[in-house]
Amino acid sequence: MNSIGLVGKPNSGKSSLFNLLTGLHQKVGNYSGVTVEKKEGSFKNYQITDLPGLNSLWIDTQDEQISQTAILQHANNQQPLIFVVNGNQLNGGLILFSEIADLQAPLCLVINYKDELEKNETVIDTVTLSNQLNCEVILMNSVTGEGLDALVNVMENNKFKTPNSFCRSQYDTLSDEGINNDYINRLNNLNKNIDETVFTKINEDFAQRQLLVNNIITRTVKEKTVDSKLMLKTKKWDKVLLHPIWGVFIFLAVMLLVFQSVFTFASIPMDWIDAGFASLSDWSSNNIGIPWLADLISNGILAGFSGVLIFIPQIVILFFLLGVLEHTGYLSRISHLSDRFLQKFGLSGKSVIPLMSSWACAIPAIMSARMIEDPKERMALILASPLMTCSARLPVYTILIAILIPQEGTRFFDIRGLLLLELYMIGVIATLIVSWFIHKRIQLKSESLWTLEMPLYRMPNWRNVFYNAYSKTKSFVVEAGKIIFIISILLWVLASFSPKSDAFIDKKFEEYSSISKTGKIERESIALEYSYAGYMGKFIEPAIIPLGYDWKIGIALITSFAAREVFVGTLATIYSVGSEEEKPVINKLRTEVNMQTGELRFNRSTSISLLLFYAFALQCMSTVAIVKKESASWKYAALQFFGFLALAYFFALIGYRLF
Repeated sequence: MNSIGLVGKPNSGKSSLFNLLTGLHQKVGNYSGVTVEKKEGSFKNYQITDLPGLNSLWIDTQDEQISQTAILQHANNQQPLIFVVNGNQLNGGLILFSEIADLQAPLCLVINYKDELEKNETVIDTVTLSNQLNCEVILMNSVTGEGLDALVNVMENNKFKTPNSFCRSQYDTLSDEGINNDYINRLNNLNKNIDETVFTKINEDFAQRQLLVNNIITRTVKEKTVDSKLMLKTKKWDKVLLHPIWGVFIFLAVMLLVFQSVFTFASIPMDWIDAGFASLSDWSSNNIGIPWLADLISNGILAGFSGVLIFIPQIVILFFLLGVLEHTGYLSRISHLSDRFLQKFGLSGKSVIPLMSSWACAIPAIMSARMIEDPKERMALILASPLMTCSARLPVYTILIAILIPQEGTRFFDIRGLLLLELYMIGVIATLIVSWFIHKRIQLKSESLWTLEMPLYRMPNWRNVFYNAYSKTKSFVVEAGKIIFIISILLWVLASFSPKSDAFIDKKFEEYSSISKTGKIERESIALEYSYAGYMGKFIEPAIIPLGYDWKIGIALITSFAAREVFVGTLATIYSVGSEEEKPVINKLRTEVNMQTGELRFNRSTSISLLLFYAFALQCMSTVAIVKKESASWKYAALQFFGFLALAYFFALIGYRLF
């Protein structure tokens, strides 16, 4: 099967063309770094590879490394490349084209966004341009498919040509074998050791290419006005959206709308999912004849799936709305607005999107750190982003705030909402401080220069927006779901089995019942105390007593390391209150008494301590696994896990002592 690579700068519409050719669902976004891996599909007898967008063969990011390697392989093997360029940004696109042309790979040039060129009354003489470059040139619209037939004709009749070279003086010789490898190796070595001499070489090379490209564009492109209609509209919007004052308020309003939509519109489908799994659990308990199997399915397997799938509505809504902002070009403006502020903490405007997505889940945020060029910033983002308040913390926060502050009246705004807002702010502040600390302490080379090419504003490609939301949701379910699912089953085993016999548990149940002064004791509570999970809680009890916790809360802490939201369900089981409604759980926890002191177990000090613990602790094994994968080191994953655990313990201790 013939191999063809799709290559181009970010925002060129390359991935939309990939969708047209292969029919596969590939994320497309109007932001640099959207495609972070090469994607493969088939079209007739061709294998099509969609390469991440890059700005130059002088690579900066991990995704650009993928493209550089693949381009070099195609050049050495004389396999064709389709170079896709945004017709509204032809100058910059052709400069990158000139670098790849010097590798002498067979090429075809696709000029995208034909419809926008026509609206701007911009005319491109494709025949003259083809003669200038010595390769086929096609005008098309990758969204609608206009021009696709011409491209297919080039592919089926193998009309790819080796283009004219631009700056072949970059080579030491033109005849040695492995010339392309040598060229790329020199680029990479220079890129790792940038100094004044290297900067001079880069600038000279760019100036030479710019001069040649300008001459070509002068001969082949005719525009009615200096600024296109779309450019004028973009500049008009940017005067408002990039205003140093109004732009910030608009950004905050947009983000408020996005996240309010996430929580408001997701509540109903989340209730449906919760009710559906509750019904399945009841059905399993009542219809499966083998007791242990019924318990495993209802309280282990179904509970594991429910803990993952209940967050699907939030993930879908968040990434759908972020996809709309992405495709319109607004996310690039948000990066620009926040860049100066974030630089004080070792981050840049590029970190905004990953940090924002952390409010739903840290996993996609960590994965999207691949688009960060600066190694220090990338590592700071990977290690600090889990401190942002993810949606899994909300069930914990909600029940503890309800215990701490009983609701009074029916006011929409009350102290409960303010406390929840404070917890979110704690997450943001902690993320920035940890990022600053990591940036100062980590021993990695820093590359602080960041440039951003602002895309034009345009209507979203709705098909790709939906594909984006689908692919992100699928990634969340698959990556996080399988880990939480397995751990949930393991926790069920630990909580359901005991090293002690049934006779021993029955005896202990009778003993506790005879001396209890606080009311009826359930046998299930005694069985849990002497289960393997109970022994785990007893084991860590000496360490958590200073925080105001007992062994029962210790079990909830242990089980919630699978997923934070498990904390609530574990408390419901431990205190034998069931989980049909939230109110009975809250009332039981409010009245739970410390057997040793006679005081309320969940008093103000203990509740605040728990809130602070969950604000900092990294209780998410799937996040640990992703951090290991993205940092390629268990060392960083372990340092993050134990470091956040130490922070959580410290602030929980302070909170318990002060309040």
